[in-house]
Amino acid sequence: MTRVRPKEVMFVSFSGGRTSAYMCHWLIKNKSEKYDFIFVFANTGQEHEKTLDFVHKCDLHFGLNLVWVEAVVHNTRKRCTHKIVDYDNASRSGLPFEDVIKKYGIPNTGFPHCTRELKMNPIFSYKRSLGFKSNHQMAIGIRSDEIDRASSDAKRNGLVYPLISMTSKTLPEIRHWWKRQKFDLEIPEHLGNCLTCWKKSDRKLLTLAKHDPEIFSFFHRMESRYSNNGVGDMERVFFRGGRSTSDILQESKGDFLEFTDHMPPLQLGMFDPMDLEEDCGSGCEII
Repeated sequence: MTRVRPKEVMFVSFSGGRTSAYMCHWLIKNKSEKYDFIFVFANTGQEHEKTLDFVHKCDLHFGLNLVWVEAVVHNTRKRCTHKIVDYDNASRSGLPFEDVIKKYGIPNTGFPHCTRELKMNPIFSYKRSLGFKSNHQMAIGIRSDEIDRASSDAKRNGLVYPLISMTSKTLPEIRHWWKRQKFDLEIPEHLGNCLTCWKKSDRKLLTLAKHDPEIFSFFHRMESRYSNNGVGDMERVFFRGGRSTSDILQESKGDFLEFTDHMPPLQLGMFDPMDLEEDCGSGCEII
């Protein structure tokens, strides 16, 4: 009698973008015989509403049985844990983000704790609640054309990159695939992730500020309320170069080349400092 080998459990981090959505679909279609997947989306409360719509559609269309989690902040030295929410009751007001800022201060290049507290720790907390260790393997949606974003501690932290190690996919290939689907993420690239993420390039931020300055109201409010929270006495602001939300809004009134989804890849980040962005400025993941 042939013994059936039990499947391995793999957690999958769904960031809410096209790449990680494609990864979820590809894993189900190609690796379901080997793995039982647990798909997880960590909501910060500052995603675009159409990102949440897209996440919900992917869940239903691909049969992900997606788990939505949000950070729970504690007034002790304890790191963030999680609570389970869903599409209907997930925060749209930035509440998880504000709770993290109250405790840890405004995140920026010098204090990059937002991914850790809003995504990494809530997902790890959920894994532990099921009896798995924090470093139990987790799939991350990083493509073969952005391999430089892969963590140097991936093996120790249990991170795997299916679109690099199991198949090779690039941004043009994934864009082409989505064009043939019945639905898509209905927002331009620079509106993805947290709406006004400080890790985005200046070109993306100024384009956002020029056309929709109101979406910066949450960051402006956080700077007004919590600029002195956290470690040290120095006043904190969000953006690179010690710039505040007001500075970004003012800069957006000047002349600059606006960001578009299909700008030549060689232009971005190589010839103009306006296109430089932090590691997860184009796809906020656990890295």
